[in-house]
Amino acid sequence: MKTFFTTKQPFLKATHPQEDFLFFSNRYPIFVVADGVTLNPGKGKRYPKKSGAFEAAKIFCQAVVSETEKRYENFKEKDLLEIFRAGNSDVRQYNISQGRTKRTINYFDVDLFSTTASFALIKNKKVYWFSLCDAAVAHFNKRGKRLFTSAGCWDICRGYLPKNWQEFSEKEKLIALHKNYRNKISQSGQLIGYGVINGEESAEFYLNKGVLKIKIGDLLFLYTDGFENYFKLKKFVELFKLWPENIDRELNKLIAKKSKQNLRKFGAEKTLIAIAI
Repeated sequence: MKTFFTTKQPFLKATHPQEDFLFFSNRYPIFVVADGVTLNPGKGKRYPKKSGAFEAAKIFCQAVVSETEKRYENFKEKDLLEIFRAGNSDVRQYNISQGRTKRTINYFDVDLFSTTASFALIKNKKVYWFSLCDAAVAHFNKRGKRLFTSAGCWDICRGYLPKNWQEFSEKEKLIALHKNYRNKISQSGQLIGYGVINGEESAEFYLNKGVLKIKIGDLLFLYTDGFENYFKLKKFVELFKLWPENIDRELNKLIAKKSKQNLRKFGAEKTLIAIAI
């Protein structure tokens, strides 16, 4: 098994601290990536040099790996929810320690620190995985054919937005999304929004999870949303199918080229774990 890890932040360092985080076990094939949800510092305020969203991402990743290591030898599919709960609980405690609770937040410039994440554990030719929101897991065969990608997070939410949504100001949109749709469940138990990790127990209802069967030569990826559009590039998938010794340099060249062509689509902060089975 070969592994490749990277976090790229090519165009944000001057104004924006790192908010992606990746972590893995030194004992077992356990991997997790997370993307702290971008904060809104408020009008006229600079982005904080130390991001609480980054701390939430880091805390979640470390808690999940630690809890999974304890369970690895007897790991079952049902443990996916339990390890997610462990990480989510630690993020809740972090928010409380920072004075951020439902009584103190305004859902805008003072809000719960949150993160998205995806996770994978490899054992006995199977991958136990979960993902939440726009961090994802993808599975390709040795020929570079995509076999699976975990679901995103916005399709449900879009169906419940008010008809006059486009008339809302950007501030009104953010407050409404955070207050009315984040980790929200209807009275009848239906999902009506989107899920993120911020300590709210209802986040677990938005968790995508499952088990994949894998073969020798398959490729497995965990990534944050900044890499999403790269999976549409044949050259990107080919790079990992060939897996050259200078793979990091070749990836940097591809990122530089594509970001120059379309900064909005290809230039965001991004984190990737690639695994060749």
